[in-house]
Amino acid sequence: MENGRKQTETKKRKKRPRGGVSGVIRSIFFVLFTLLLTGVCTAAILAGIFMQYAEERVMPVVQVRMEDYSMNYSSFIYYQNQESGAWEELQTIHGEENRIWVDIDDMPDALWQAVVAIEDERFFFHNGVDWKRTGGAVVNMFLGMKNTFGGSTITQQMLKNMTKDDKPYVNRKVREIFRALEFEKNYSKKEILEQYLNRIYLGKHCYGVQTAAQFYFGKDVGDLTTAECASLIAITNNPSMFGPKYDITITRDNGTTTTPRELNKVRQENILKKMAGGENGEVRGPATLDDIDGDPDSWGPFITQAEYREYAAEPLNFIDDENVTAEGILAEAAAKDGRANREYNSWFVDEVIREVTKDLSETYHISTEEAEVKLYNSGYKIYTTLNPEIQDIAEAVYADRTNLKSGSNPDLTSRDGQLIHSGITIMDPYSGAVVAQVGDMGEKTGNLLWSYATDKHQVGSSMKPLTAYAPAIDSGAVTPGTAFDDYPVELMNGTHWPKNSPNRYRGFTQVQAGIQHSINTIAVQTLMAGGVPEAFAFATEKLGLDLEPEDMDRSPLGMGGLHRGLSTVEMAAAYCCFANGGVYYEPHTYLRVEDPEGNTVLEKEPETHEAMKATTAYLMTKMLKNAVAAGTGTQARFSGMSIAGKTGTTSDNYDRYFVGYTPYYVAAVWTGYKLNARISYSGGNPAITLWKKVMEPVHANLENKDFSKPGGFTTVTLCADSGLKATAACQADSRGSRAVYVEIASGTAPEGECTLHVLRDYCSEGHCLATEFCPEESIKQVAFLDHIREDYGPVTAEDNEYLLSSVEKAMELEPGATADGVRPATGCPVHTTAPPDPLDPVNPLDPTDPNYPIQDPSDPNNPPPPDTGTIPPSGNTDPVPPAEPLPPVEPPSGGDANGEWWQDFWGTTE
Repeated sequence: MENGRKQTETKKRKKRPRGGVSGVIRSIFFVLFTLLLTGVCTAAILAGIFMQYAEERVMPVVQVRMEDYSMNYSSFIYYQNQESGAWEELQTIHGEENRIWVDIDDMPDALWQAVVAIEDERFFFHNGVDWKRTGGAVVNMFLGMKNTFGGSTITQQMLKNMTKDDKPYVNRKVREIFRALEFEKNYSKKEILEQYLNRIYLGKHCYGVQTAAQFYFGKDVGDLTTAECASLIAITNNPSMFGPKYDITITRDNGTTTTPRELNKVRQENILKKMAGGENGEVRGPATLDDIDGDPDSWGPFITQAEYREYAAEPLNFIDDENVTAEGILAEAAAKDGRANREYNSWFVDEVIREVTKDLSETYHISTEEAEVKLYNSGYKIYTTLNPEIQDIAEAVYADRTNLKSGSNPDLTSRDGQLIHSGITIMDPYSGAVVAQVGDMGEKTGNLLWSYATDKHQVGSSMKPLTAYAPAIDSGAVTPGTAFDDYPVELMNGTHWPKNSPNRYRGFTQVQAGIQHSINTIAVQTLMAGGVPEAFAFATEKLGLDLEPEDMDRSPLGMGGLHRGLSTVEMAAAYCCFANGGVYYEPHTYLRVEDPEGNTVLEKEPETHEAMKATTAYLMTKMLKNAVAAGTGTQARFSGMSIAGKTGTTSDNYDRYFVGYTPYYVAAVWTGYKLNARISYSGGNPAITLWKKVMEPVHANLENKDFSKPGGFTTVTLCADSGLKATAACQADSRGSRAVYVEIASGTAPEGECTLHVLRDYCSEGHCLATEFCPEESIKQVAFLDHIREDYGPVTAEDNEYLLSSVEKAMELEPGATADGVRPATGCPVHTTAPPDPLDPVNPLDPTDPNYPIQDPSDPNNPPPPDTGTIPPSGNTDPVPPAEPLPPVEPPSGGDANGEWWQDFWGTTE
């Protein structure tokens, strides 16, 4: 048994694998199947990813309607007549690439044949995409490691030229392929060729074959010979290299040189050769466009070999007159058609174009360039918010730089020779409609120029109402009657911060005065009371301000030193909330866009929301009216209109700002230089000068009315110094009563009473705190401010002399350990000793007493006793009457608001 088991085990160990060669084949097959399955799965995954990409990013922009890009249609700008309400045409618009349209039936057949021969020889045999050339381009890209695609058909090139979607990215190429396939389902080959030939760029500002034919050969495109057609099409490959009127020298790799005209001739002959069938007769097509639907098997080359040789030998007579330009050709064509030469758009129309282009891009998921082409060429009717009368006034003011004449400086040129720039945006606060806009000073010299109205600039203190005051008032953290110490908050980098401009610190000041006089310290402390994050959220979410994360700090939000700045559009829209009861409207320049059939293409529905309480908006307006009436904005006043507003100035006077508004309109103005330079202007704030020169005539015929006032207010009596409820001590302030009436939103009154004022005994004769020697009849109760300030060196607050600590220090008194916190007074300059005891009639003093007081004989109130031992002199000498007493001096009242009691105390006279 053992031997049997061992033998069996041995046999099992020596057993050979089953299957032999067939097993190896099965293993190989299994590996190959696994690889194939993996490849299929990978391909499926990639296909799924691609299809998802195509569905989300490609398909929404595949549909391209030729009608949307037709250059036969101009777009029109409309405005609404303010009196009749009717819509009236303002102007037509078109792009910079203006051209002369020619129907393909008016072109020589040789022109489109030359294009097909050199650009897309299988044009009549594919459905928009030449997969053979596309595949070769893909292989070239991956194997050649070149980010060049090539392989574009005429359809693809036409779509690229038409939509301006020409970025060198793979996703653009994919989008172009899908578009071409879809486009050829809807449009004929003839229509595609017509669009292509009218859109191609042929150098020297020539767009389309008609302009190029006149520029290069001095004739209409319909009169071109076959040789000239081939020469014209030769330019398309690279206009600067093959354009026969480019005056440059090109050096080849072998060191020889040539010119664009010589290269054009070489390429022209190559095109003619391909029109004759090419090397192997592979190029063929219909003889005319009417034969497109014929039998392709009957098609042959476009020209014969004999014609090829004849056309190649034909001289090319180019027009070399330097006075012939594409612009001149276009102007002449416009004159023949009875169309006036185009004037530059107004600044407002420029902004309409930008806004509509942006919205078309977002709505149709197309590039900005594509949207711009649609706008110019689709026959759109654009209904705008323009008020042409206001626009005309603003442009007239801005066209004349001498409106900012400063002394001997007629146009406010900077010391380094820069011209002053400015931008203004005027809005209707009740709708968010931009009614007028100007982007720069001086004569406008082009379209879609840089606009200082929409560009971002520093706004200075005009930021304070939006980020410091309105959020804090809206949250109830402060009221117009809240008071802060107008004094630096802290030391920063070794110096006091924040600093006021001018370098003045008033001491305890109410919020309403802080706005009126643009006090930095009050704005910063108000911001801190309301919260910096809360203010940032209020500005960005409620007021639509495009701030940077770096702006969420005390200095940017409290004083306006922003990271990038804001545009006049943003500022005007934010201030509209104050005039409009706290409601924000997104600023906009148009209402709707219609196509030629009257279908709505775009409709502007501006975003709107309640940005702040109506009570907050009214209180802000009330305080900003004070800023114009008697604060930093007095320069903006003109008669017959209620005006509110806020100025802004940045460090070193680099930027000057003003946002002002009436019950009718809001206007924001920036002034400054392109490169930072100090504005030295003797007329005050140049931004206010421009604001007033525009807004005063705008309001000339408008009825004066006040801003509407909502309900929900109450009037409270507050202490002007603490901002809390006034007490008897507040009314007994040494300057007079500090109790003031303040209108605030109901429910926001402070709960506590003033603790800043403390009562002290005051000597009216010595003008100081009463001491033990001051008689009772000269003592009264006077209140002082119980506050001790940090010592910031030379910085002094104007109410320092009314601080209790200052009064005590002046008398050389210091807080002590007595019950009332003050050492026994010893510093009265009048009462320095205790008064004498009155005479006792029963026990008169003994004159011989060494302590007997020496009496002043000239004192009428205390004459010496008569000398009974002296005999009066003889004669008629009359007795000398006592001296006339001096009139008593009335001690100054403790309520002298001018502080004269303090000056008397120090012995000063100023």
